[in-house]
Amino acid sequence: MFKKTKGLFLGLVVLFLFPSVAPGQAVFLVRKALGLISHVADQTHGHETASVLLEADADKVFAAAKRIIRKKPENEILSTNESDRSISFRHAGLAITIKVVRLQDDLTQVLVVSSGKNTPQDTDYVVNGILRICKEVGSNCWLPNE
Repeated sequence: MFKKTKGLFLGLVVLFLFPSVAPGQAVFLVRKALGLISHVADQTHGHETASVLLEADADKVFAAAKRIIRKKPENEILSTNESDRSISFRHAGLAITIKVVRLQDDLTQVLVVSSGKNTPQDTDYVVNGILRICKEVGSNCWLPNE
């Protein structure tokens, strides 16, 4: 009987503690991930994906991305979707799409997907594009090896 009561008590403690601990843990993890550029290159298929979490307004981040893309005359804009905050363009044989997602009021995810030749210069272009966006909106971004 005592073991059942002890087990029930322990179960209730766990049940009540974890909901209050989980949000704090999530906030801690998000803070650690802010500005960290995650990059994946699939050299077999020629696709690349890069993303970053920013503490910035999504509309301002999207506006900065559009300005940066339009500044370069070698970029050919294929489509822009203001409501979806996405823009697709072509750069030197690369098809690139940038999507800006509002996660919270001042928490934004930038996702960049490209397909093409997948050379080191292409990888540099995609990652440097994210770094330019970060600089434009005043966020500190870095690569995992920095």
